[in-house]
Amino acid sequence: KQWYQRRVRGWTYIHKEMIHSLIITTRGGTVLFEKVWVSSAHTTGKANMFASLITAMQEFSRQATGGLLVSHLSFGQVSLSMSWDERTQLRAVLTHDAGDGYNFGQLLAQQLLRGFIDSYAQDTEFSSAQGLSPQRFLPYVNKVLDQITQSIRSILVVLHRHRGLLNTFLVHDDGRATTTDAADDQLGIAANLTPLIAFSSEIMLHKADRPRVITLEMGKQVIEVHRVGPASLVCICRKNKDPSVYRSAIQNAVQMLEKVFLLLRDLSGRS
Repeated sequence: KQWYQRRVRGWTYIHKEMIHSLIITTRGGTVLFEKVWVSSAHTTGKANMFASLITAMQEFSRQATGGLLVSHLSFGQVSLSMSWDERTQLRAVLTHDAGDGYNFGQLLAQQLLRGFIDSYAQDTEFSSAQGLSPQRFLPYVNKVLDQITQSIRSILVVLHRHRGLLNTFLVHDDGRATTTDAADDQLGIAANLTPLIAFSSEIMLHKADRPRVITLEMGKQVIEVHRVGPASLVCICRKNKDPSVYRSAIQNAVQMLEKVFLLLRDLSGRS
């Protein structure tokens, strides 16, 4: 695990404050949930005012554009990523490091909002803010890390849809596998490739330079094993497709997974 520790130490300082805060509000701007990781004199205790400003901006955007909503704003080194759920009329606003980019902010905002809705939608009527006390939703703070972990699967699902790929999954160093669904065939493939993945990971872990990918040609398939944090991303690609068709998609997924692992490590260290 030397590469991961060395790599993380190099990134932890840069991304020490990857996410700053999260608020989840109703369409009218009522704050249902707030979690602050990085306190600021400009924002502390002002969630309701902030939510009102975001709500006013979104309603203006909705009216001015015929229904379009703002999903991202950048202010120097800080960005706001916003996710909206039409069914429940709930909005998540995530404040994060601008350097992590639009896609990463959207991934987390969407995942954290989805997790919140799944946790409370069965016995909560969100369309009416009356009777919705933020105290009721405080326990969601204990699910935030789990929801960020779930975003790993979301990254794999998007990658798996690429036309140049037959299968994608993540094999963790402790033997767990994260797949795009619960199908036994994916778990079976992961189990069959375990010796190969272990061998590939061992080679990459002993490299002193930047992480590399090991590519193997097997029949009509090309298997790429990428070292990502404390895991290996396995991509089973179509041999009859030019690698340029899927290579950028894989690299984007690797970068997103690296950020998720760094964030999880950072947040786990704070708790």
